[in-house]
Amino acid sequence: MKRIAALLCVLIVLILSFSSAAFASGLSVESINPADGSKGYQPQNMAIKVQFSEQMNDSAANASKFSVTDPEGNAIPFQLVHSEKKYPNELWLVLSQDLAPDTEYTVTVQSGITSASGSTFDGEQTTTFRTRNVKIDSYISMGFMVVFMVFMFTATSKAAKKAAEKADPIAAERAAIAKMNPYKMAKEKNISVEEAQAIISKEKEKLAKKMAKAEEEARKREEAKRAEMAAIEAELDAQEAAARHAANYQVKGPRSITAAGGTVPRSVTKKNKAKREAAEKAARAKANQGKKKK
Repeated sequence: MKRIAALLCVLIVLILSFSSAAFASGLSVESINPADGSKGYQPQNMAIKVQFSEQMNDSAANASKFSVTDPEGNAIPFQLVHSEKKYPNELWLVLSQDLAPDTEYTVTVQSGITSASGSTFDGEQTTTFRTRNVKIDSYISMGFMVVFMVFMFTATSKAAKKAAEKADPIAAERAAIAKMNPYKMAKEKNISVEEAQAIISKEKEKLAKKMAKAEEEARKREEAKRAEMAAIEAELDAQEAAARHAANYQVKGPRSITAAGGTVPRSVTKKNKAKREAAEKAARAKANQGKKKK
């Protein structure tokens, strides 16, 4: 019995060692992105990433072991891409066309895929994912646009109203008084029409005083502004005159070109020499004529 038990123990150890070695040498899928059951992926320019337990390669044989299908079973074309330096254990399925929105797709990893070292994936793994509903996205974008336009219109209206109030601070009061109706006021306040007209007249007198004061203040501001602009223009004119004076070269007195350090051109020298010779010749001729007369 002891001998049989020992043989059974040895047999169990051998079986476990062989099974562990076989499991260790097999290729497995670590993850698939998009994950199974995930939603909300953009249907444009999509890539599916499959990560394995070993370094992979993008051979044509491996490419034939992947498939991406729509709900009707139609295959979606893709290009198998492998980056040995950045993602050595990953194979990317870069889809060659855009997917349909709000649609479920199935990714299948079949058996027979081999790693760079020759290990083989013996199982089969599938995952499903759903693309985004881009119609809802467009509705949301349109909603945001409408809200933004309403906000901009409201902000612009408020800004225009504030600018108008700043330009004419009593415009609202003037408009309110212009709308006063003595008959309506008499009825609302239970007074006579004459009393209502008197109230309106007093309000108009107050408004007239405010308008006169506002016009006087506006006139003073305009005068102050004109005076400030005149002072600025005078300062600029003075600076410009000073700059022109500094740029002009002041000559103390007449000097010859050579005295100023210049050189007389050759043509001028020849011309001056000819003038001197002609003057000397004329002087000699005049002197000879005087001698002959004597």
